[in-house]
Amino acid sequence: MQENRFGAERVKGIIFVLLSAVCFSTGGVLIKLIPWGSVTIQGIRSIFAFFVIALYMAACRHKFVCNKTVLFGALCNMVMSFTFVAATKLTTAANAIVLQFTEPIFVILLLWVIYRKKPGKDAVLACIVVFAGILCFFFESLSGGAMTGNLLAVFSGFTYALVMMMKGFSGADFESSLLISNACSAIIGVPFYAAETEHSLTIWGCMVLLGIVQFGFSYIFLSKGLDRVSPVTASLTSTIEPILNPLLVALFYGETIGSTAVIGAVLVVGASTAYNVFDASKKTKKQKESREAGALT
Repeated sequence: MQENRFGAERVKGIIFVLLSAVCFSTGGVLIKLIPWGSVTIQGIRSIFAFFVIALYMAACRHKFVCNKTVLFGALCNMVMSFTFVAATKLTTAANAIVLQFTEPIFVILLLWVIYRKKPGKDAVLACIVVFAGILCFFFESLSGGAMTGNLLAVFSGFTYALVMMMKGFSGADFESSLLISNACSAIIGVPFYAAETEHSLTIWGCMVLLGIVQFGFSYIFLSKGLDRVSPVTASLTSTIEPILNPLLVALFYGETIGSTAVIGAVLVVGASTAYNVFDASKKTKKQKESREAGALT
């Protein structure tokens, strides 16, 4: 009975993470369609997201927490968000999202540095393949703007890894970090808002969707998902994002990527997915062996 309940909660968790990935995947096309600077876009979408997260916390009676860990989480999320929006503006949306999807590899490296958890041969192989994929992107994007965008996207992946690990840190509170992050992003954007002179219903419609759905609902779904599944499972389920994001951009914005970047995307997404599948299967096998050993005693 307890095992069935655990299984049902895991399924719910996967569905929540899947919904989060779908919401996140709209970011590329919405950012491309808005003709504003990256700081303005991030600042204004954070205003809408702030109220979504605040209303969610109020509805759930989730107490606001503020400590060093929460502030660190807020900083990581804020940097991740600003760098991703800037990367999407400077390079192709496909480059930005796929290079941000190096996040699972950074999780492996961070676990090694922070917790002294030495990566296995499979993790090392995954890192090598992902690195090869990154080189494909940089080989194709030799111009200054695209190169800067690619670098920002990789750094966004690094900070996103810290965000995904945040719930495992002592004293962390995911929702409180999000609230602080959005408040700070909105304040940072204030000096840039007046510079944007182009306004229309389409632009503001995209902006509302970006703030409420892509940045608000996505994090609520992700938080509920991470309460039920491991970061590894969450990363595996999120594989739909770097696939759906470029498709939406190609369909509604007409932006495509070159053949070398496609090879890089296959290497990055393929290696990350393969590693997550292998790691998840190992953990499932260990749990099964542990239950069987417990039944025998």
